Amino acid sequence: MRMLTIIGGVLMLLTGIFCFINPGQTFLAIAFVIGLVMVLNGLIHICAYMMGRGLNNKGDNNGWILTDALITLLLGILVLCNQLVADTAIPLVFGMWVLVSGILRIEAATHINLERKRENFRITMITGVMTVVVGLFGFINPLVMFLSTVVLMGFFMVMQGINIIELGIDMPHQRKAYERACSYHAGRRDGRKSTGTSAG
Repeated sequence: MRMLTIIGGVLMLLTGIFCFINPGQTFLAIAFVIGLVMVLNGLIHICAYMMGRGLNNKGDNNGWILTDALITLLLGILVLCNQLVADTAIPLVFGMWVLVSGILRIEAATHINLERKRENFRITMITGVMTVVVGLFGFINPLVMFLSTVVLMGFFMVMQGINIIELGIDMPHQRKAYERACSYHAGRRDGRKSTGTSAG
């Protein structure tokens, strides 16, 4: 799941670069690619959240991963169904998406243990603040009028891609998490056995 998350982030990043390379395209011309990448990332993050819960991995970011995944998935479905066609609404909707992701990222950073993961906290906080700033681009009227919708989408997708790649890098290796979970459950079983023996 760690590698899939990184791949999803790379796809999001490449989609943003594609938008920069093709600034003259309309949003409808690239909507399928954007929607597909968003749906894939939403599904990957939901699976990552479920696997983290299944492995008893109560990490720093579980709650925000699920929230961000559901928003990304729903917005991706809307794009695939051609429900976003007005050029004036697209920057606002996607700006709100990126803005919420940044706020959730900052909130996740506040739960990171500073003593054990100081560098992780710093990177998460910085990317969260940067994401909020990029999300605000969608609400700045002069900027929206100056840049094409596709170029704005490029900014949004690149920032989200960086966020997702950073999230994937910070994820624990699945095998190590599985081994920790097995050790935890084995220790609980041994503890119950020793308790039962002592009682007998």
